[in-house]
Amino acid sequence: MKQHIVITGASKGLGAALATGFAGEGVHLSLCARDISNVEALTKVLEAKGSTVNWASIDLRIAQQSIEWIDFISRSSPIDMLVLNAGIFDGSPAEGLLEDPQRAADIVSTNLLGSVVPALHCAQKMRDQERGHLVFISSLAGFAAHADAPTYSASKAAVSVFARALREELAPSQVGVSLFHPGHIDTAQTQQHIGALPGLVSVETAAKRIVDAVHRGPSETSFPMRFRLGLAVLNLLPWRVRARLNRAFRFKVRPPSSPNSD
Repeated sequence: MKQHIVITGASKGLGAALATGFAGEGVHLSLCARDISNVEALTKVLEAKGSTVNWASIDLRIAQQSIEWIDFISRSSPIDMLVLNAGIFDGSPAEGLLEDPQRAADIVSTNLLGSVVPALHCAQKMRDQERGHLVFISSLAGFAAHADAPTYSASKAAVSVFARALREELAPSQVGVSLFHPGHIDTAQTQQHIGALPGLVSVETAAKRIVDAVHRGPSETSFPMRFRLGLAVLNLLPWRVRARLNRAFRFKVRPPSSPNSD
């Protein structure tokens, strides 16, 4: 029986790199994104590695779409792994301007609900089948409370808290939970970022770190680790001191080339 791996937000960026990393003989990939109009080249790469692939255009902001998609793809083959990668990024566009409220709502809906809904629905199926692995892609931003991207930071912090809580709930079962907090990855997201990008890594490097860790078993991993440790120390300081230290890392955000990308 083929291993069935499901990845959200898989059409480009980290999601595409993760799909490539997990692809291989004996692996069936169920992949989704809002826009799947340009996935032919990626599909050929995945099939060349030995995987079978199916795609679905899913708007993870709409809970019913997530639920129906999970139901549909699990009918032919139980889901062995669900990688919750879909996400969007935005923040303050210029000095003196706050985030756009509608864009903030999209960030919360995509990043948080786009993880919570499919994770819960799939976790119940996995618990019933007595096996499975949930993989959450959060961010170091969840520890950082970026003043220039408060909604993104909050959404990723919420994903991490949810993943840890679900891991505890599923602990008596055979369902594992992995949680990842990567830093800056060279994708479309960092192309929106106007400012310093310390610790920037290629998307291939980030995907390899995640895939290798997943194969080792359920865990919680942050990288680069030096930045995770730095944030832990920073968060112990009074907020005014923290704000002064953060000035060197303030940034602005260009509008996304595609507002609906994930």
